[in-house]
Amino acid sequence: MTHPADQRSVEKTIDDLLDASSAADEIVNRGIDAWNSDRLLRLAGEAVINRIGDAANKLPEEVRNAIPEVPWDEIRSNRILVAHIYHRIDYQIIWETLVHDVPPLALALNQWRKNISRHPGGFRP
Repeated sequence: MTHPADQRSVEKTIDDLLDASSAADEIVNRGIDAWNSDRLLRLAGEAVINRIGDAANKLPEEVRNAIPEVPWDEIRSNRILVAHIYHRIDYQIIWETLVHDVPPLALALNQWRKNISRHPGGFRP
């Protein structure tokens, strides 16, 4: 079981993940034409993937295990790619990740948060 201070840290990390998910939504709402023509928008997409991966690394294993529908290992691997192997980035794959993978992540995190709010002592692994 996580201590109250750890719970605040988990909540902050979940907030960071949801904030990055919101930024992904803003990028996607600009559309594929903007994505293809705007280098800065693509760099912003990289930053969102990096932030999501970084925050995922900070979540305790028991939290990740409590949300098994999220591909945590893939999320962390994508972060390594955009942060360290950026010369091999395929922006179409980044786009597809922002469009298809980030919204279910946000949905799963919000559902987890809703479920733990029913338990006054915090989350249960």
